Amino acid sequence: MNLKFNGDQDLIRSVEEGSRLLLSEKNRDQAAAMTFFLEKASEDSGSSAVKKGGTCTVRFQEPAQYFRLFNYALHHSNEDFSLEEKPYFPRRGFMLDCSRNAAANPGKLRSLVRRLAKMGMNQLFLYMEDTYEVPEHPYFGAYRGRYTREELRDLDKYCALFGVELVPCIQTLAHLHNFLRWHDSRLLRDTGDILKVGSGEVYAFIRNLLESLRSCFSTRNIHIGMDEAHMLGLGNYLRENGYEESSVLIRRHTDRVLELCQETGWTPMMWSDMYITANTGGGYYNVKASTDTSGWEKPPRELGMVYWDYYNTRKDIYHHMLRVHKALSDRVIFAGGIWNWNGISPNYGKAFCCSRLALEACRQEGIQEVFATGWMDNGAETPIDAIYPGLAVFSFLCFHEDLYEEELSAYFRDCIDAELENFLLLDMLDALFKGSGKNLTADNPSKYLLYQDPMLGIFDYHLKDTDTETYYRALADQLKVPADVPGEYQEFFRFYYYLSLVLSQKADLGVRIKTAYDAKDLSTLKEISEEVIPNLLRNLTVMHTSREALWFADAKPFGYELLDIRLGGVKTRLESCCRRLRSFLEGRVENLEELEQERLPYWELGDAAPQDPKAELRENLWDKIISGCDLVDTV
Repeated sequence: MNLKFNGDQDLIRSVEEGSRLLLSEKNRDQAAAMTFFLEKASEDSGSSAVKKGGTCTVRFQEPAQYFRLFNYALHHSNEDFSLEEKPYFPRRGFMLDCSRNAAANPGKLRSLVRRLAKMGMNQLFLYMEDTYEVPEHPYFGAYRGRYTREELRDLDKYCALFGVELVPCIQTLAHLHNFLRWHDSRLLRDTGDILKVGSGEVYAFIRNLLESLRSCFSTRNIHIGMDEAHMLGLGNYLRENGYEESSVLIRRHTDRVLELCQETGWTPMMWSDMYITANTGGGYYNVKASTDTSGWEKPPRELGMVYWDYYNTRKDIYHHMLRVHKALSDRVIFAGGIWNWNGISPNYGKAFCCSRLALEACRQEGIQEVFATGWMDNGAETPIDAIYPGLAVFSFLCFHEDLYEEELSAYFRDCIDAELENFLLLDMLDALFKGSGKNLTADNPSKYLLYQDPMLGIFDYHLKDTDTETYYRALADQLKVPADVPGEYQEFFRFYYYLSLVLSQKADLGVRIKTAYDAKDLSTLKEISEEVIPNLLRNLTVMHTSREALWFADAKPFGYELLDIRLGGVKTRLESCCRRLRSFLEGRVENLEELEQERLPYWELGDAAPQDPKAELRENLWDKIISGCDLVDTV
């Protein structure tokens, strides 16, 4: 495309390089030549784009609004149009987890930034527990793929080209077990995951964190974490100082960290849950409507309180929690979830439902800042590209009151260069019991049925009358279509195609083995050992290799070793299963004790069937899935 700019020169300078970077992406050479005329929009008028012939006039306040309209113009260069829109939230962003073993590599992060720009999002949070360089602490992020200061500075500059604010999202209290494991952190520990509040060494350490980051980011905003410190003050602090209420400890610690932020030039926000649970003594979302917050231990009013909620499917809960937060802080930020962390496969139905309800409540409560979170729970098993449908829906709702199916599909195509309907097939991997789009209990059978040991069948009790072979075979047939299309997402869909093939043979393998064993059906056991498992292993090998390729395209190498071990463990146990079955078939052992074990329910569902909307069949901890024995025992 022959691209020209006219109009306000300051505006042109602010977006020209980013525009040409978007233009340089694939499939833009065929677009018609266009001249963009840029004008400053008034503060209350929103942004607009009007295209007539070869000229597109864009009025905007901030670069993020411009890039959203610019991307639309690139995809609709052969038609005239008139658009006008205003975001509901001045600050709207996305947080990527770079701490659950996968630290996205710089190339992947730049790709994400470009997509955020196309969606009109203006913030990118990097969640880094210990995955950034702090010169005074060489063990901080060791062997974890931590970002160098140069990498963060380069990414910050790249984000600025698109009007995206790069915000560090760190931890200054809990979630630091990966660092606290090392010998040189001994003086900093309260428990194995929490810093010892009140310690001079701890505040010197936090100052080192803040100063290191200050040299890398142009923003003054920082997220200081402080969530889920459930054992606060109950470890070394208790032994040294005696018992104190966690509500008092969190307030003191917050005050001290705020002082350090002010001294190092940061404007902080933090997760809000510790302030709420420490004051109520109950669960985060269980604050009664009648609760009087006037006597609570409260943070300074200017400290941003981040209300995180990825779960609730009732809008009244969001309204109530937002009002509780407004009683705590003058700056309330909402963080939703895109449910890419359900195991190996995303849960788009849950993400779409929660985002619609939460953002509607945020609009009605006048919230100004929102961001979506993309966590990588339990080892980053889900490839990064699985974030895009949830992110697209969240960003769409920052500009629209509701989801409009046809418009959303076109929007996804324009921003992600892929078909939404292909991505939504992935929702079916965990919809075995509830149905696609209806898995609000976040069942994740694609994970536990992949990893469970076929000789133990820990989850087999719940597969009664469930035809997993037909279900996953049909899904594989559907996924084969995008898996055969060359392009950016081919390997991504290829991985999920082979995962579906593997599940079609492995999901009920333990059921078939035990049924045949109990019936003394030796011919079936022979077929399983000589035909079924060898074929399964061939598909598993391709799936494993595909996941490896995706990891190294997406992330730094650190952390893949654990996913490699997990997938390699499936292969090893299947091979062991063959040997055990052969030993029985050949008469070398009289029985297989593993198969004598009664299959017990993993979850206590009462009279509810797995298909019951309220029945929760979710287990996302690999070490609990693979065995009834301890992976890590006490010493």
